[in-house]
Amino acid sequence: MKIAINATILDDRPTGLGVFTINIIQNLSKLIDSKKDEIIVYTSNPSFFREYPVTIKKVNSMIQPKRGKLGGVIRFLWSQFIFPLRLKADRIDILYSTTHHGTFFTKKKQILTIHDLLPLKFPKQHKLQYYYFKYVLPLLLKKASKIITVSENTKKDIYQHYNYPLNKIHIVPNSYNKEHFCVSKETIYKEKYGDYILFVGASYPHKNLIKAIEAFFLVKDKLPSCKLVITGGREEYREKIKERFKDFKDFNKIVVFINYVQYKDLPTLYSNALALLYPSLYEGFGIPPIEAMACGCPVIVSNTSSLPEVCGEAAYYINPEDVIDIAKGIETVLKNENLRKQLSVKGLERVKKYSWEESAKKLLDCLI
Repeated sequence: MKIAINATILDDRPTGLGVFTINIIQNLSKLIDSKKDEIIVYTSNPSFFREYPVTIKKVNSMIQPKRGKLGGVIRFLWSQFIFPLRLKADRIDILYSTTHHGTFFTKKKQILTIHDLLPLKFPKQHKLQYYYFKYVLPLLLKKASKIITVSENTKKDIYQHYNYPLNKIHIVPNSYNKEHFCVSKETIYKEKYGDYILFVGASYPHKNLIKAIEAFFLVKDKLPSCKLVITGGREEYREKIKERFKDFKDFNKIVVFINYVQYKDLPTLYSNALALLYPSLYEGFGIPPIEAMACGCPVIVSNTSSLPEVCGEAAYYINPEDVIDIAKGIETVLKNENLRKQLSVKGLERVKKYSWEESAKKLLDCLI
């Protein structure tokens, strides 16, 4: 059996969808009997898979997410008019997409992955994607034999929005790299910033950075030695944030922006933090909280969407719509060392339930 995998979502700085794509393909390749089956990966970033038993088919880098809206349009056109020709030439038996990017023009069995319905929840911030999710995706779902998603919450969302049969929606959870994300003894970020609370994923409005900063300033006088360290995000969005808070006293001293943290440094960044603040308004899964837990970092997360399902009893929950409640969560966790220790222990136990290998096994069951 030839399994074609659409991995065109990958660029050289993978975030949520990219992390899923890399890990699920790498682990799936270890489960396949190469004498009987073949995995063909279509990607513009083959470096992620060169050491794995897969066949790589290179595609044009213009379809990468870092190209922005233009990249999205090119990726859609490529998926509809170029990709089907390559699939036919490669004589594939089944097509699996690690995202929602399917094709209308193949008669082969097709399985899509829907990680979340973010464009439908926040259409103003995702106008182009909104039209795709609203008008194109429903048509693609009619061609899909199954849907993969990453949480029970998103499964319910898919059913409610698209009325897609529940028995055809299969959960393949996100996970984390167990060999990489663990408690770090290095202290480079502690030495550089002192005490800090960490915020991850600053590019997107639904991550709720504005309310996070407002909440932090409500309690900063009670936490005089603590900084808010923010990582991720595009320069344009960060500048808008800085402009919005330019009149806040000592903003540039106690709020620190880190452009991009190298993958190898992430465990230390998590381990050195007093806590992770993750007040997202909506998540299909939410990988950063489990990465933080694996590094012994206490997490403060929203009580909405998939996060309670993912984090269980190993997190301190806040209402992301309420700045005062977020501030209360920050103060409660940061001023209570015993609570942080309890959350750390619970987090280390919680993440044991997540495994890319087990997720790959669940995916394989759907493919064969």
